Amino acid sequence: MTPPVASPATTATTPPPGGRRVAAALAVLTVATFAAVTAETLPVGLLSMIARDLGTTEPRVGLLVSAYAVVVAVASLPLTALLGRWPRRRALTGLLLAYAVGNAVFAATDSYAVAVAARLLAGLAHAGFFSVAVGAAVSLVPPSRAGRVTAWVFAGVTLAFTLGVPAGTALGTAVGWRWAFAGIAALLLLLAGAAAALLPASPPPAAADPTPLRQVLRRRPVLLVVAVSVVLTLGHYTAFTYVSPILRAAGVGEASTSLVLFGYGAAGALGLVLAGALADRFPRPALVGAIVVVGLSLAAIGSAGGSLVVTVVATVVWGVAFGAQPTLLQTAARRATPDAGDAAPGITNATTNIGIAGGALLGGRELAVADPPVLALTGAALAAVALVLLLLTPRPGDGG
Repeated sequence: MTPPVASPATTATTPPPGGRRVAAALAVLTVATFAAVTAETLPVGLLSMIARDLGTTEPRVGLLVSAYAVVVAVASLPLTALLGRWPRRRALTGLLLAYAVGNAVFAATDSYAVAVAARLLAGLAHAGFFSVAVGAAVSLVPPSRAGRVTAWVFAGVTLAFTLGVPAGTALGTAVGWRWAFAGIAALLLLLAGAAAALLPASPPPAAADPTPLRQVLRRRPVLLVVAVSVVLTLGHYTAFTYVSPILRAAGVGEASTSLVLFGYGAAGALGLVLAGALADRFPRPALVGAIVVVGLSLAAIGSAGGSLVVTVVATVVWGVAFGAQPTLLQTAARRATPDAGDAAPGITNATTNIGIAGGALLGGRELAVADPPVLALTGAALAAVALVLLLLTPRPGDGG
């Protein structure tokens, strides 16, 4: 592999040095990541309520997650190339505005068809978001700080699972799911204005003449990241998209689901810290360990026999392991593509969402014919496949 970037370290919760404007811009990018991931995954905690209001079934609402992810998977790389010709400030402002509109329409509609269209619009904004956001963050600091600001931005993912999804689920349960999505839309609108005010007016990324994306995608380390990311995320979202019915099958009440998701998200914060501590020195063992823990946790949930304690504890442990993986996969992608501009976040965004889309679809099909715990067993099996893919790949000379 290429030389490592700076550590996305244990300081993931402390902004890197720079002027106040830089710190404020990084905060905007982190909160935008928080809003993006909350909007993407919030339906998993509100499936039954959304289904009732739209006059459809839980598996069909799960397909809203799948349709969103399909758009992200298909559009991420083309949008990365297209938006590379735009100044990042303009690109990010436009993406956040589109995001806000998609979530506002979703909150207001009574039609399942319109809900699908709104999610597709939001998914299109998401497709370009991570490439621009991570690229903008890295451009604000010297190269030696690139890993640290990457982890700082990805702390928004952890915040989404720790705070955003549980709070949105609790708000949706208390006053209606529409208010949760309306709140996200309002936040995204505010973030668009903040991004326009705080990000510098820099030249488009394409002006730096990065390596063409087609060449990047032929590299063996990149293909490794692609394969592991797709299969692992497929297994994760086969279960996580339908975590509400899985938890209900173990005796978790609808009102308590948000508490379990809070525990899952809080555990993800620990996973982020562990990933930051291990990613540079032991990237491969750290990723192997995270995959093993995901597989074992899902296997425990699937074989718990309806045990409330086992299911809740295993869900929290699952959160630790999966919380580490965005940083670990992003670190691997950035190491493999140091000369490719914003390609690394675009690649991981696309491949992750292939797994998300497939997982939502596979989980929905299984849920229609099997008990919810079976989805966790499927996720465990796919995590095992991801582990085999990683272990069969020759160890790169990256110190890990």
